[in-house]
Amino acid sequence: MWIIKGFVFLLLLFTLVYFFVTNSGQSVDLNVFGRSFLGISIYWVVAVSYLLGFATSFLLAALREFRFHRDISRLKKDVGVKDREIADLRTLPLRQDMSQEVDEVAGE
Repeated sequence: MWIIKGFVFLLLLFTLVYFFVTNSGQSVDLNVFGRSFLGISIYWVVAVSYLLGFATSFLLAALREFRFHRDISRLKKDVGVKDREIADLRTLPLRQDMSQEVDEVAGE
């Protein structure tokens, strides 16, 4: 699986380099939230877009990971409580008056 991931990464890297080389002289005008940015190099547009996408996906993954760790710790705590309960049940005698019943059966 890591070979496929590495191949896809290299393919994307070469595509990005090709894009940069073929569009090295290009500049764009951007209008973002009512502000105009004139004559920005295409390099900056791609780099900032990539970083924004990376930051967003990293934040979402981190939030999901924190939620998983919280759930795991809660479940471990529940398992510990259940294990203690099972251990307590194993040490309890089956009946309190077991010796009295044995004496009564033997006496009859």
